[in-house]
Amino acid sequence: MRYCKANLQKQRIPCYYYIILLLLTFQHVKYLNAFQINYTYTKRIIRSNNRNQPIFKFHLHNDDELISENEDDTDLAILDDKNINFGHKVDLPQSTYTQLLSTSSISSIATALRQSYDDHFLDPRQPNANRFVWDPWYVNVGDRTKADDVEAGKEQEISCLTIDGEKEAVAKQIQYSLKRMQTSTFFTENEYANLIDSLTALGRTIGLTAITPPWISLYLEHDRQNFHTDSKQGQMAFVLSLCHEGDFEGGETMILQPQILDYWKGFDGSNGLELDSIVRFVPPTPLGRCIAFDPRIPHGVNPVRGTLDPRKGRVVVHGWFNEPEVCWFGPWCDDDDDNNNYYHSNEDGEHPSIQLANKILEDAFGPLLQTLGNGDIGRVMGYLAVRLEIDEDGDVLDVSAVCDTMQPDWDDYRGVIGYDESDRPVMEDAVSDVKLTIYET
Repeated sequence: MRYCKANLQKQRIPCYYYIILLLLTFQHVKYLNAFQINYTYTKRIIRSNNRNQPIFKFHLHNDDELISENEDDTDLAILDDKNINFGHKVDLPQSTYTQLLSTSSISSIATALRQSYDDHFLDPRQPNANRFVWDPWYVNVGDRTKADDVEAGKEQEISCLTIDGEKEAVAKQIQYSLKRMQTSTFFTENEYANLIDSLTALGRTIGLTAITPPWISLYLEHDRQNFHTDSKQGQMAFVLSLCHEGDFEGGETMILQPQILDYWKGFDGSNGLELDSIVRFVPPTPLGRCIAFDPRIPHGVNPVRGTLDPRKGRVVVHGWFNEPEVCWFGPWCDDDDDNNNYYHSNEDGEHPSIQLANKILEDAFGPLLQTLGNGDIGRVMGYLAVRLEIDEDGDVLDVSAVCDTMQPDWDDYRGVIGYDESDRPVMEDAVSDVKLTIYET
């Protein structure tokens, strides 16, 4: 951060207020090899913005197909709508694991989509072609392919011993039961475009520049999703509610409490646990609320009760945010000439070059990457989005975490790493070490 300021002032660049998002995705590998996406989901929806593309990327895209909504490479305006965000901002050194984010900042698009949904079911006696293309997705745990059986076998090797009949009982459990279809099929072209614009704008505020093609799902009586994880599709899953209050019961998004995932750490056998200490229940309403959560955590949907009417079911749009990249917000200009100017002038005044700022940021991260990659700090897993706020003089005003799912990699836990002045052991805290290193660089 000090490096950025020094170089901006040294080159006397008129630096207007802007925000930078720096994204780090830590995988189960050493740091220098960690800035990479290893997802297998093959379709992404991106909103390209040539003026916003950094010279460098810590996250190297693989060969997955990218579905670009701007195939003509038309620039989009740099996002500067402060009303669209999750409202989560914590000073980086104090940031802790955040399992779930929530916002109502895109409720207007949800209201419009719900009206469109209701129009499809306005006259239940009148046939409607769009009502014939729902996928009635029903899967039992035992409905596996041969490839699934191989994965299940791997999981079984590390699970506890089973008793007679247990495997058969598990196989009969409902894994997924709902009706679903692609939003691109259900909504009009304009409605779909507005939805994608809103979701990608929201994702960019936590540094995730793309989404998987979103689904619209309908849950009626007894429909549910049992506990599962989605660690391959993206850094954060999202659910946008199109539900009306009072139409049904149940339907909450269920997420395991963080302490259950680390159950034996600090175990206290003197206290029992009940449901509220084991599972979080996030209500499916109000309409327009969008939640985003760590998809690595076991989660599901509580069974819906009280309705068989699609006009009164649990209706949601859902998918995954992905493709982490550096995002720039503010009055930047595109330095596309050959004069290497540090800034450009227009009717709004002088604006700094985003290409030059990219270069300064790239140089500043050399020491950080070297520190994280030298093996002195323990490994971590997860996603961290850091927001920098910089004033017109180049001073860093704030360094905050806007999304933080980092957890220590226990395969690399080193235990006691030293002793304090009183000769008390100091235990490793790799997550805090990483954040403090970023903050102080």
